[in-house]
Amino acid sequence: MVKKTWWSILLAVLLVLVAACSSGGGGGKSGGSSSGPVTLTYIHGSSETSILHMTATHFKEIVERETNGRYKIEIYPAFQLGNLVESIEMIKNGDVELSGVILGANYAPELSFIDLPNSVPTIDAAYKLYAESSFRETVDRILRDNNIELLSFGPAFFREMTSNVPVRTIDDFRGINIRTLENPLHMEYWSTLGANPTPLAWSETYVGLQQGLVDAQENPYDSIYAAKLYEVQKYVINTHHILYTSPIMANKAFFDSLPAEDREIFRKAGKETEKYTFETAKSIVDDLKQKLIDEGMEVIDLPEETLNAMKEKAAPVYDSVRKIVGDQIMDDFLKALQEVQ
Repeated sequence: MVKKTWWSILLAVLLVLVAACSSGGGGGKSGGSSSGPVTLTYIHGSSETSILHMTATHFKEIVERETNGRYKIEIYPAFQLGNLVESIEMIKNGDVELSGVILGANYAPELSFIDLPNSVPTIDAAYKLYAESSFRETVDRILRDNNIELLSFGPAFFREMTSNVPVRTIDDFRGINIRTLENPLHMEYWSTLGANPTPLAWSETYVGLQQGLVDAQENPYDSIYAAKLYEVQKYVINTHHILYTSPIMANKAFFDSLPAEDREIFRKAGKETEKYTFETAKSIVDDLKQKLIDEGMEVIDLPEETLNAMKEKAAPVYDSVRKIVGDQIMDDFLKALQEVQ
């Protein structure tokens, strides 16, 4: 009787331990458990037809497949969880685990070189610079210092200008009221061209153009088309002025908490998606351009003379960036840029 009671107690203890392991083993954000996958939040600021969403979806598919479903990534597009400034704070603070919100000086002053106007001549050069050259290590270090692990830089498109006023010469920029990001370097650039920069939230841009609050705005082709700006704008001017990225970032504290094997999966997924983003954007840009033409917009390719004049006018912005990032980073950037051309 005593022996039977002993074995009953032992069996009960074992059952409790098994239940505890099943409900708590591997919990938190460190790899999932038998009770279900770990859910991760991924935010970005564009539509579900954009390159940002394509990037997010591709990354999600790889991670979920390669981890055998231990992670489930939920994507929130179009700044659903917060505006640009709030989204940047969310990834830094760890309120979300993953972000595809475009890179620039808003993340850290030392990244101001990303916002240098008319600096990178082609998307091919941008990919070599930010995905393949040793200068990428500088970008990674700056972001890590700001609690972000960069998994993909995501060179995709250039920001282009749309307007209700045709622009073909440097003088044509003068007096145009243009919507810009809340970015002092972007605003300084348009001011040097003689335009009047007006920062507006993206959600307010269509109405601002419709009501004549601004005459123009600047964004990549996919954003222009998705927002139906062809309904309120007549011209696309290929200014190619600033690189538009579709990055993948992880909160560093979250990333560092992952098991080593999962960190490697996330890194490989980021690298593979980086190439996917570059190739996909390259393959769809002409189609997007044609769609805008079909909707009635006129596309203006600026002559070399105008593009050169724009870069000359931008010289004060280069001086501003040098003061912000320091001589070492600025010189390294310009050297790396020259090497990839």
